[in-house]
Formats: sequence, structure tokens, C-alpha cells
Amino acid sequence: MRWQDIAVGRQRLGQVDLLSRGGQAVIYRLPEFDLPDVAVPLVYKEYRSVVGRVPAQGLANIIALRLALPADQRLWFDTHMAWPLRIVVDNDDAFARAKVLGVVMRLIPDAFFQVFPAAAGRLERQPSEARSLFAGPDEMRALGLPFPNRAQRWWLCLRLAYLVAFLHNQGIVFGDISARNVLYRLRPTPDVLLVDCDAVRKVGNAAVVDQGHTPDFFPPVVHEPQSISSDLFKLGLFIARILAPGRAVTPDIATQVVDGVFDRTGVNLVRASLSTDPQARPAALAWYRYLRSGAGSHPTTLPLGR
Repeated sequence: MRWQDIAVGRQRLGQVDLLSRGGQAVIYRLPEFDLPDVAVPLVYKEYRSVVGRVPAQGLANIIALRLALPADQRLWFDTHMAWPLRIVVDNDDAFARAKVLGVVMRLIPDAFFQVFPAAAGRLERQPSEARSLFAGPDEMRALGLPFPNRAQRWWLCLRLAYLVAFLHNQGIVFGDISARNVLYRLRPTPDVLLVDCDAVRKVGNAAVVDQGHTPDFFPPVVHEPQSISSDLFKLGLFIARILAPGRAVTPDIATQVVDGVFDRTGVNLVRASLSTDPQARPAALAWYRYLRSGAGSHPTTLPLGR
């Protein structure tokens, strides 16, 4: 797919409403712009200068991965990935000189937001980042957040394992699996949403938007490149932290912390996931199958299914 086929000039977006500002991008809601193949509200993610020049064809290759999915699978995909949908350029009348400004993505659904207390008694609406799940019950309740029970946490881990397995099956490295790039909800059913998906890469290709390893999720070799193996390391650490909340779960003590949380198979999966040998780390599908079996969970309260 040529990048010109899925590029949109900035002026075609119409009115934009500021939603949030981050270190790498500014997010705007698009009340006047829609896409025929996407039935959800859209946002414009405009890259800051710190990101540098973004290759248009590289972004197009990421967008094409979604477009290649069957229509029914694409609908499921869109509910779990804040995936880039179109490239935004400064001038679509002069593609030869066009510069990538950002991407069009789906608006994060309301279910993946929480209301947090802020200064002076104010309340702030913020994304439900998975880092909240690592906290203990007292800390979460102090923030006014419900403390998920074991079955809900198990289900969130299962959903995350499935998403990572799906991406890996497509030959996609997510890269920065971190507490801020995974959002969660508890109702109507526990589920997760992956964000910052414009920084994924196809195996064998360079990343389009650079993303380093997030602190607290560094693989054993700090300079290990983002890869399927580094994804698997982070997935195992992520699962251990969600199911052992309120504890400082580091790779060095993870197996000790989860002993009693998991059965022996689960503990061995954690140990292998955090191995210094990238080849020893179990596939995300192995995690999904283990969690799907309900081993070590409370099967009477754990919802099962895809």
C-alpha cells in the first residue's frame, strides 16, 4: 500500500478540540471528520518536534496491517487497539513535499477512563492506566478506585495475553508494553485496550516512532532491542504484577512473590518469561492457554471465553 492512498491533509480534518498534551504528542478530538470504514469517534494525534521526522511509508505499512484483516476481525481489533487509521500530512495537494504531522486514531472509549481526586478538591478524568492495578487495596481506595478481585485480575491478564499473542501471530512487535500503554476497564466485563500503537513494528522492520523501554520494564539486557522476546519478558512481569498487587515485583523476586498466587505451572511460566535467555521465554499463547484453563484461579467466578 502506498502511503499516499491513506494520507489526509491537515486542513481536511476540520475543527479540532484539544483533549490532552503529552511529551511526544498532542491529542485533538475530531468532531467534523469521520471515516467510512470506522464507526467510532476519532482523534488526531499530532507529533511534537521531539519525535523527529516520521517516515510516511513506515506508518502506511502499520495501517495496512489492520486493513488486511477480515471485516469482522477488524471490528474486534478496533475495540482493543488504538491503532493508526490514517496519516495526516501538512499538504495533500503536494505529496512530493508532504511532511507527516501525525495520525488519525480512534477515541478511547469512556469505559477506559476513571475519575481521580486532584488539587483543591477537584476531580480529574484520566485514562485507567494499568499501573493502578499494581497498587494495593488501601492505595487504590485512597484514589477512589475499586480494587479488582482475583477473578477480574485473572481475566485482565488473559485478555492482555490474547492481544499480545494476536499481534505476535501477525509478526508485530508491540515494543513498549508498560503500565501506561495498557488501559483497563472492569465493567461491563474486564478488558484491556492497547494505546501508542503507532510505535509498533513489523518483525524485520525498524520502528516508525522510536520508543525505548519504560523504566521498571527493562529487559535483563538494558540495550536489548524491542522484539518478540522483549515483549514476552514484559508480558510475564506485567502478569505477575497484576496478580500480586501492592508488592514491589521485580524480575529478581517475581517467582517468590507469585508463589502461592500461581500453581507450579504458573510459577514456571513467570520464571521462564523473565529468563535472561530470550529464547527461553514462553510465547504469549502459552500464557493465554494457561490463564484460559483457569488453573490456580477461582473457576466459579472466573468468566471464560475468547
